Amino acid sequence: MTTWCDQRFAVDGVQLAWGERGQGRPFVLVHGWTGSAHDFTLHVDALSTDRRVLAYDHRGHGDSTNTGDPSTYNIARLVADLEAWAETVVGEPFDLLGHSMGGRVVLEFALARPDLVRSLILMDTTAWRMDIGVPTLERWLTNVADADLHAFLQVPGTDPEAMVIATTVPAAWAADNAVSKHGIDPVAARQLGLEIFTVEPHIAERLGEITCPVTVLAGEHDHPFIDHAAPMAAAVADGRLVVIEGAWHSPQLTHPAVWLKTVREHLGRA
Repeated sequence: MTTWCDQRFAVDGVQLAWGERGQGRPFVLVHGWTGSAHDFTLHVDALSTDRRVLAYDHRGHGDSTNTGDPSTYNIARLVADLEAWAETVVGEPFDLLGHSMGGRVVLEFALARPDLVRSLILMDTTAWRMDIGVPTLERWLTNVADADLHAFLQVPGTDPEAMVIATTVPAAWAADNAVSKHGIDPVAARQLGLEIFTVEPHIAERLGEITCPVTVLAGEHDHPFIDHAAPMAAAVADGRLVVIEGAWHSPQLTHPAVWLKTVREHLGRA
């Protein structure tokens, strides 16, 4: 299975592409900045053998609506999208994983709607600003033309993680991923990137309000997220930290067996 978000949910003037597999207790996967639900596709069959697995593409990502309007892209709207979608589509409390920017979304969602969250996996994310250590990033995101930003996002990575991913994922998955990347709205990439990379969210002081079981999962080499992982795990009421050795920002792709084992262990604990 390479493509699975074949359904649509209308919210706030956009259509969110979403999909589900399996039956039973629901488990929702929320992807990160410039990603899509396709980031988790390789694990959906394994995870859905004993539960209902669901995911969707954020607005401006994957197969969801591109508005081209900067005012429609911010974290608060992504949280509202998740809430509306979850209330209607999921319809009951669920286990929840958020990756990178998706982790920021699910943290704010869990604080706003603890009644819907049975447990959390915070994967390569942070409750603080996502500072990737590039002082010129804000200026570049502000000034780059839409077409140039879109083109930049299509260029395959040459970093060590990208080199490993090229050897661990099937060719069909890689081809579909390129198509998914082409669907990104550059306006969404700009506006959401500026928010997550340059603005302090001020939610870290509220982490103690999260009382459900939490696993903070991070790749050993994924800075700055690995640096924030232990403080997050310690700040929530029932947190555990799992570091995947040798991994970077997307361990579900580079270290699939270890990632899947960690997720299953969390779901068993939850």
